[in-house]
Amino acid sequence: MSNSGLTSGLADRLKGAAKHVVGTLIGDDDLRREGALHRDKVDAAMEAARLEAAAEQEQRKAEVTQRKVAVDTERQRLAAETAADTREQQIGREQANEQRAAELEANRRAAAAEQQAHAQREALDRQQQQAASERIHAEARAAQLDAKAYAAEQAAERLDPDTDN
Repeated sequence: MSNSGLTSGLADRLKGAAKHVVGTLIGDDDLRREGALHRDKVDAAMEAARLEAAAEQEQRKAEVTQRKVAVDTERQRLAAETAADTREQQIGREQANEQRAAELEANRRAAAAEQQAHAQREALDRQQQQAASERIHAEARAAQLDAKAYAAEQAAERLDPDTDN
Protein backbone atom coordinates (compact mmCIF):
# COMPACT_ATOMS: atom_id res chain seq x y z
CA MET A 1 0.00 0.00 0.00
CA SER A 2 1.37 3.44 -0.85
CA ASN A 3 2.02 6.10 1.77
CA SER A 4 -0.96 8.16 0.60
CA GLY A 5 -3.16 5.04 0.75
CA LEU A 6 -1.82 4.25 4.20
CA THR A 7 -2.43 7.83 5.35
CA SER A 8 -5.93 7.80 3.89
CA GLY A 9 -6.58 4.41 5.51
CA LEU A 10 -5.45 5.68 8.89
CA ALA A 11 -7.51 8.83 8.50
CA ASP A 12 -10.59 6.77 7.55
CA ARG A 13 -9.93 4.42 10.46
CA LEU A 14 -9.75 7.39 12.85
CA LYS A 15 -12.91 8.83 11.30
CA GLY A 16 -14.70 5.51 11.87
CA ALA A 17 -13.39 5.27 15.43
CA ALA A 18 -14.51 8.82 16.12
CA LYS A 19 -18.04 8.09 14.84
CA HIS A 20 -18.15 4.96 16.93
CA VAL A 21 -17.02 6.76 20.11
CA VAL A 22 -19.34 9.74 19.55
CA GLY A 23 -22.24 7.42 18.81
CA THR A 24 -21.52 5.48 21.98
CA LEU A 25 -21.19 8.64 24.08
CA ILE A 26 -24.41 10.23 22.85
CA GLY A 27 -26.31 6.97 22.63
CA ASP A 28 -26.76 7.10 18.84
CA ASP A 29 -26.67 3.44 17.78
CA ASP A 30 -26.80 4.33 14.08
CA LEU A 31 -23.72 6.57 14.38
CA ARG A 32 -21.94 3.93 16.46
CA ARG A 33 -22.73 1.23 13.87
CA GLU A 34 -21.70 3.56 11.06
CA GLY A 35 -18.35 4.07 12.77
CA ALA A 36 -17.87 0.33 13.22
CA LEU A 37 -18.80 -0.30 9.58
CA HIS A 38 -16.42 2.41 8.46
CA ARG A 39 -13.59 0.80 10.42
CA ASP A 40 -14.44 -2.62 8.98
CA LYS A 41 -14.46 -1.21 5.45
CA VAL A 42 -11.02 0.34 5.98
CA ASP A 43 -9.72 -2.96 7.34
CA ALA A 44 -11.11 -4.82 4.33
CA ALA A 45 -9.63 -2.30 1.89
CA MET A 46 -6.24 -2.52 3.58
CA GLU A 47 -6.36 -6.32 3.42
CA ALA A 48 -7.35 -6.17 -0.26
CA ALA A 49 -4.37 -3.91 -0.98
CA ARG A 50 -2.04 -6.25 0.93
CA LEU A 51 -3.33 -9.28 -0.99
CA GLU A 52 -2.99 -7.46 -4.30
CA ALA A 53 0.62 -6.55 -3.49
CA ALA A 54 1.32 -10.17 -2.58
CA ALA A 55 -0.19 -11.31 -5.89
CA GLU A 56 1.98 -8.87 -7.80
CA GLN A 57 5.06 -10.10 -5.96
CA GLU A 58 4.22 -13.71 -6.81
CA GLN A 59 3.82 -12.73 -10.46
CA ARG A 60 7.23 -11.01 -10.44
CA LYS A 61 8.80 -14.11 -8.87
CA ALA A 62 7.29 -16.28 -11.59
CA GLU A 63 8.66 -14.00 -14.28
CA VAL A 64 12.14 -14.01 -12.72
CA THR A 65 12.09 -17.80 -12.49
CA GLN A 66 11.04 -18.07 -16.12
CA ARG A 67 13.85 -15.72 -17.22
CA LYS A 68 16.42 -17.70 -15.19
CA VAL A 69 15.32 -20.96 -16.78
CA ALA A 70 15.51 -19.39 -20.27
CA VAL A 71 19.05 -18.15 -19.58
CA ASP A 72 20.12 -21.53 -18.19
CA THR A 73 18.57 -23.30 -21.17
CA GLU A 74 20.41 -21.06 -23.62
CA ARG A 75 23.67 -21.51 -21.71
CA GLN A 76 23.30 -25.29 -21.86
CA ARG A 77 22.41 -25.16 -25.55
CA LEU A 78 25.53 -23.12 -26.28
CA ALA A 79 27.67 -25.49 -24.23
CA ALA A 80 26.24 -28.46 -26.13
CA GLU A 81 26.88 -26.69 -29.43
CA THR A 82 30.46 -25.89 -28.43
CA ALA A 83 31.01 -29.47 -27.30
CA ALA A 84 29.63 -30.75 -30.60
CA ASP A 85 31.97 -28.42 -32.54
CA THR A 86 34.94 -29.63 -30.50
CA ARG A 87 34.04 -33.26 -31.12
CA GLU A 88 33.72 -32.66 -34.86
CA GLN A 89 37.21 -31.11 -35.01
CA GLN A 90 38.65 -34.06 -33.15
CA ILE A 91 36.97 -36.45 -35.57
CA GLY A 92 38.47 -34.51 -38.50
CA ARG A 93 42.02 -34.80 -37.09
CA GLU A 94 41.62 -38.53 -36.50
CA GLN A 95 40.37 -39.08 -40.05
CA ALA A 96 43.45 -37.34 -41.43
CA ASN A 97 45.81 -39.52 -39.33
CA GLU A 98 44.24 -42.87 -39.95
CA GLN A 99 41.51 -43.14 -42.58
CA ARG A 100 40.07 -46.51 -41.75
CA ALA A 101 40.37 -46.20 -37.96
CA ALA A 102 39.08 -42.64 -38.09
CA GLU A 103 35.95 -43.66 -40.01
CA LEU A 104 35.09 -46.27 -37.37
CA GLU A 105 35.82 -43.83 -34.57
CA ALA A 106 33.81 -41.08 -36.27
CA ASN A 107 30.76 -43.34 -36.57
CA ARG A 108 30.98 -44.29 -32.92
CA ARG A 109 31.39 -40.66 -31.82
CA ALA A 110 28.61 -39.41 -34.07
CA ALA A 111 26.22 -41.89 -32.50
CA ALA A 112 27.35 -40.91 -29.01
CA ALA A 113 27.07 -37.21 -29.84
CA GLU A 114 23.56 -37.68 -31.21
CA GLN A 115 22.56 -39.68 -28.17
CA GLN A 116 24.04 -37.05 -25.87
CA ALA A 117 22.41 -34.22 -27.83
CA HIS A 118 19.11 -36.10 -27.69
CA ALA A 119 19.49 -36.58 -23.95
CA GLN A 120 20.37 -32.91 -23.51
CA ARG A 121 17.35 -31.85 -25.57
CA GLU A 122 15.14 -34.08 -23.42
CA ALA A 123 16.66 -32.61 -20.26
CA LEU A 124 16.13 -29.08 -21.59
CA ASP A 125 12.53 -29.95 -22.50
CA ARG A 126 11.95 -31.24 -18.97
CA GLN A 127 13.43 -28.06 -17.51
CA GLN A 128 11.24 -25.90 -19.72
CA GLN A 129 8.17 -27.92 -18.78
CA GLN A 130 9.08 -27.56 -15.10
CA ALA A 131 9.54 -23.81 -15.51
CA ALA A 132 6.21 -23.53 -17.31
CA SER A 133 4.56 -25.55 -14.54
CA GLU A 134 6.12 -23.29 -11.88
CA ARG A 135 5.01 -20.21 -13.81
CA ILE A 136 1.47 -21.56 -14.11
CA HIS A 137 1.46 -22.37 -10.40
CA ALA A 138 2.70 -18.88 -9.53
CA GLU A 139 0.15 -17.31 -11.87
CA ALA A 140 -2.59 -19.43 -10.31
CA ARG A 141 -1.43 -18.30 -6.88
CA ALA A 142 -1.43 -14.70 -8.10
CA ALA A 143 -4.95 -15.18 -9.49
CA GLN A 144 -6.09 -16.60 -6.15
CA LEU A 145 -4.64 -13.63 -4.34
CA ASP A 146 -6.29 -11.27 -6.86
CA ALA A 147 -9.60 -13.06 -6.28
CA LYS A 148 -9.18 -12.73 -2.51
CA ALA A 149 -8.37 -9.06 -2.92
CA TYR A 150 -11.44 -8.56 -5.11
CA ALA A 151 -13.60 -10.45 -2.61
CA ALA A 152 -12.24 -8.30 0.22
CA GLU A 153 -13.01 -5.16 -1.78
CA GLN A 154 -16.53 -6.43 -2.46
CA ALA A 155 -16.98 -7.24 1.23
CA ALA A 156 -15.83 -3.76 2.12
CA GLU A 157 -18.30 -2.27 -0.37
CA ARG A 158 -21.14 -4.38 1.03
CA LEU A 159 -20.28 -3.27 4.56
CA ASP A 160 -20.55 0.40 3.65
CA PRO A 161 -21.66 1.03 0.07
CA ASP A 162 -22.14 4.79 0.60
CA THR A 163 -18.54 5.52 1.58
CA ASP A 164 -16.04 6.28 -1.20
CA ASN A 165 -12.88 4.08 -1.29
